[in-house]
Amino acid sequence: MDRGEVLSGAAFTAVLRSSIVFLFILIAVGWAALTYVEHTLLEEFRSDVKERWDILAADHQAEGVDHVVAAISHVAALEETGTRALAIFDENGHLAGNLATRPPGSGFQVGTLEYMTPPQPGASTESIYYGDEVDGRWLVVGQRLDVLKRTREAFVRTLALTGFIVVLSMLAFGYFLSRQSLSRLREIEATLERASEGDVTARIPENGGTTQIDRLAREMNRHLDRSSRLMTTTRNTAAAVAHDLKSPLGRAYLALGRAQDKVEEGADPRDALLDAQDELERMRGIFDTYLQLSRIEGGTDNATFKTVKLSDLVCELAETYAMVAEDAGQNLVTRLDDADACEILGDTQMLQQLIVNLLQNAVNYGPEGNEISLELTRHEDRVALVVADKGPGIPETDRDAVFQPFYRLDPSRTKSGSGLGLALVRVIAERHGGTIALHDNHPGLRVEIAFPSLAEPQGVPG
Repeated sequence: MDRGEVLSGAAFTAVLRSSIVFLFILIAVGWAALTYVEHTLLEEFRSDVKERWDILAADHQAEGVDHVVAAISHVAALEETGTRALAIFDENGHLAGNLATRPPGSGFQVGTLEYMTPPQPGASTESIYYGDEVDGRWLVVGQRLDVLKRTREAFVRTLALTGFIVVLSMLAFGYFLSRQSLSRLREIEATLERASEGDVTARIPENGGTTQIDRLAREMNRHLDRSSRLMTTTRNTAAAVAHDLKSPLGRAYLALGRAQDKVEEGADPRDALLDAQDELERMRGIFDTYLQLSRIEGGTDNATFKTVKLSDLVCELAETYAMVAEDAGQNLVTRLDDADACEILGDTQMLQQLIVNLLQNAVNYGPEGNEISLELTRHEDRVALVVADKGPGIPETDRDAVFQPFYRLDPSRTKSGSGLGLALVRVIAERHGGTIALHDNHPGLRVEIAFPSLAEPQGVPG
């Protein structure tokens, strides 16, 4: 795996940017904290220096200059190489203390003091001191800022070390994430390459993760599943269309041949022409149904949708198909819920086609004495349409396949039918936001379709 690709990955780039932002924030916060610590230490030094100056000034006034000189000389000897500054001067110069010269200025000052003994290497060159006149003499008390220097250096080192460790850890983690992301992206790339070459089984490996790439992989797998189904359906459809049209085309061709022979013999060719017309009409019906299915499946415009009282439509079609079933020696029973509760948003012609296909299948495949049940009920926020019969039913292994265009349970395709009825039912149901399921009716088939309802359930406030 190329390191440049990893470093240019989105994860590493995001972590790198976060690290830069973190460094800026760390520097800003560190500077503010250091400023606060320095200010606090200086205030403590200021208070300590002023307190000691006040004590010596009071002794000078109470005990006299000799007492103060003796005290300063004693303390200065102890502080000769220390961090405290202590000295007293008169008009002739130095009287006592560890300072060689009188520092400039009066009051509190921060600057460099000239000690009798130079400070040790590494010590601070700055001191905070207080100087003022006491009975004609100049008294100076100070504190070298070694503690402040060491605190500053320790703070900066700690801040730098913390920033280095955190940023290094972040970059290492970002590198790790970028490698993982790149690995997943290469898996996706390889899978899409296989899919583009015609491998309908190509799928992106799923690890159950919750990252954006994992969610993208699952979504792409769903698209690949649909593409695979579409390709399989297209292949099966092409084969089925060729098979279904071969016979009527052959019969139409033979009928036209007979008609030509009749014309040459001087006989009436109308019967042969009518046979050819019937076969061509059958083919036209197949094409019309398939085109209708394609238009509905590819359509997104719901401008024709309006409020449909499904109970009225069911009653109207049930009245028609009751006679159709009776002519076939069968019986149609209708059960309806509250009419006002079974309203949906949809296209009346599509819904009519859906119900007609289900009832026609039940009549076509049902035996004599078959009982067909047409039910319309309301369940919470769904309207359920059920068509059940006592016919041969559909094996469980074929219940998904029968929704594919031109799929036939009869492999020899000797029975009448185009294999588009249930495919059209599924497409119309899905176009209306519904779901369709096939169940065993013991015996027979039970088709259940659930549509989203418009009306509020009874007992539930709107």
